[in-house]
Amino acid sequence: MNSVAERFLRYAVVSTTSDPDSSTSPSSMRQFELLRLLEEELLSFGMENVHLSQTGVLYARVPGGVSGETIGLIAHVDTSPDSPGEGVNPQLHRNWDGLPIELSDGVIIDPSECADMLRYKGGTIITSDGTTLLGSDDKSGVAIIMETCKWLIANPDLPRPEVVVAFTPDEEVGRGVDNFDVDRFGAKFAYTIDGGEVTEVSSETFNAWSANWKIAGKEVHPGSASGIMVNAVRIAGELIALMRSEEMPENSSGLEGYDYPLYINGTTASAEVKVILRDFTTEGMVERRKRMETIRDCLSSLFPGSHIELTMKEQYSNPGEILKKDTRLVDYALEGFRQCDIEVHEGSIRGGTDGSRLSFMGVPTANLPTGGELFHSRREWVAEDGLAIALKGLKNTLKIWGKSH
Repeated sequence: MNSVAERFLRYAVVSTTSDPDSSTSPSSMRQFELLRLLEEELLSFGMENVHLSQTGVLYARVPGGVSGETIGLIAHVDTSPDSPGEGVNPQLHRNWDGLPIELSDGVIIDPSECADMLRYKGGTIITSDGTTLLGSDDKSGVAIIMETCKWLIANPDLPRPEVVVAFTPDEEVGRGVDNFDVDRFGAKFAYTIDGGEVTEVSSETFNAWSANWKIAGKEVHPGSASGIMVNAVRIAGELIALMRSEEMPENSSGLEGYDYPLYINGTTASAEVKVILRDFTTEGMVERRKRMETIRDCLSSLFPGSHIELTMKEQYSNPGEILKKDTRLVDYALEGFRQCDIEVHEGSIRGGTDGSRLSFMGVPTANLPTGGELFHSRREWVAEDGLAIALKGLKNTLKIWGKSH
């Protein structure tokens, strides 16, 4: 296999699932295993200013580079808690025939559900064995950055900007840059390497809020419940029923936002519901938050004797307006990937990255692809050739930055 794919396979087997219920940083100490491995490799490459913080952010600088803007490269080491991530067993599907790939546990990867999978017909597709996710999100990005660092150090005479890198924990639980030191990082602009199909450079993400519900009811024996019982489980069900089904993830696409009930648990006495709200516009997000408040008021009226608590919190914002102020970040990346002889476009990622928040911390950040799809699921895949294209596109982009000074 090519070197970036081999590197990815080494990283993929290291368990790094983040924990949304943990208050530590990183949220799971297992993330340090991969971070320490990366720290050792960066030092062996000859990287400068290598520093792994106590909260799990790894920084480094590539020696050399021309004067001008310092460009940062960022990827996250954690994998999503949405699917099992312990004991990843990568599978190589060589000379893929373009048909659905069947894995264990009845998991099927259907190319008709993917935007760009058929590009790699005849090549090698990497998947898990079907019992776990693969971890391409974002160990593919980690591998691409590491290969880029190695290449830059081996070719000191290439025109390029000053380059710094950072690997973050807990991006999948919305805390990737909670402890990020912008001054130590030292970048003027940055790229997260955390996207999907190689045809898209992302300049926008969702605005994101969480809406967490706690419902208190009244329990009593059902035989004598008349006029007394207030069933928190029933209230939780009514809550979800009052949400707009046409604006849920399975019924939205493109620039459409959504309300996503992702967790429910409860008894008659108490229930908990977790919802996430996503919208590309500020105005749209305001409306979604108002709808949550209206549902709360409605349920309180329908179920006297209950206590319904709604807590909403901002998670990240859309960096699109910031990136429009200086279009070089996106323009150079688009040109860099066009030089890979592919059609590429500026797009909007239906999710978020560390760059969503970093852009509002003073480091405008766009998102570059990795060559995989169906992230956060046991159907996740990445193509060997996709990794190679993503690596080449990043290298081309850095050379364009170097020649611009």
